[in-house]
Amino acid sequence: MSEKRSKELIAIESATDVFSRFGYARTTMGDIAAKAGMSRPALYLLFPDKQAAFDRVIAEMDRRTLSEIAAVLPTLKGLEAKLLHACEAWGLHGVELAAVHPDSADLFDLRFPAVQRVYVNFQTLIAELIADAASCSRVGVDAAEIARVLVYGLRGLREGASDVEDMRRMIAVHVAIFARALQAD
Repeated sequence: MSEKRSKELIAIESATDVFSRFGYARTTMGDIAAKAGMSRPALYLLFPDKQAAFDRVIAEMDRRTLSEIAAVLPTLKGLEAKLLHACEAWGLHGVELAAVHPDSADLFDLRFPAVQRVYVNFQTLIAELIADAASCSRVGVDAAEIARVLVYGLRGLREGASDVEDMRRMIAVHVAIFARALQAD
């Protein structure tokens, strides 16, 4: 691994920790540099500004989460089990993080284009997962639209969940409804 790549990984891990603890507005490049054990000028060589660092953090979290989900899916049987795994892995993360760091909400705020891309990426994964079932179901809506509704429904559940276990229960119900609606007759 090159030295620049190693420094970049350290900076991303450090930025993830700082943004998770303090949110976007309260985080400075100085905070990230201090956590990474590097100077601010060295950090600016990796990321031109705080927004670029934030965008990389979000992209890396998304990449990691989607990879972890994709690695497990082939081991699961049935659409409902696959949807449940994907939705729990993706949907519980924010609730779990907010339970520890309330200021982490920025990492899931749709005002940020990087976060919007996370939603699109997860919708794509879900659409691929349900494509066959959607084409055979009587729902009459394509897989991409069903995925969009399912994903934004998860966001709504997060707003209403009282804690992580409540969110887990609501995800299970949400997924069961979608999976059963997609079952072929």
